[in-house]
Amino acid sequence: MRSHLLLAAAATLALSACASEKPVERTCPPAAAVAGTERMTSFRPGGGQDLTEVAFTAKVDSVESVCRYGDEGVEVAMNVLLSAERGPADTAREATLQYFVAIENGSANFIAKEIYDVTLPFEGNRRRIGIVEEVDITIPTPADNDFSGVRILVGLQITPEQVEYNRRTKGP
Repeated sequence: MRSHLLLAAAATLALSACASEKPVERTCPPAAAVAGTERMTSFRPGGGQDLTEVAFTAKVDSVESVCRYGDEGVEVAMNVLLSAERGPADTAREATLQYFVAIENGSANFIAKEIYDVTLPFEGNRRRIGIVEEVDITIPTPADNDFSGVRILVGLQITPEQVEYNRRTKGP
């Protein structure tokens, strides 16, 4: 009887040890707008850089993502919320811009970048418009199988002059 009790105790300990081993929980690689490229001001061609020359302003309002890990890597589905506002110099009644999605694996080690074109129409009397861009990407599994250094960076594809303008101003 004692051997059955020891065997039952050993089995219980073995099962509880298995139950305490939780599966490795992986979180989505963080996805966020890049400071300095999350907003832009577009001026009337040939004009200056005062407020009366603004054609439109645009910004990345938010980035949300969900992911699913598989054998080949991680599939990420993102919603990128972009918005634009008409300026006094607007004649096109639309904001045409580009935004990017880049994958960073470690500090400044970019493994991919994709640029997307988007047009936000100012219909009727609308001065402000927002859209949600759905972006699906797959990030291959790193050689060391470690996703902890992977980040997803989103920003507006802007010129060096627009970056400088962002630095000088508080923006829209």
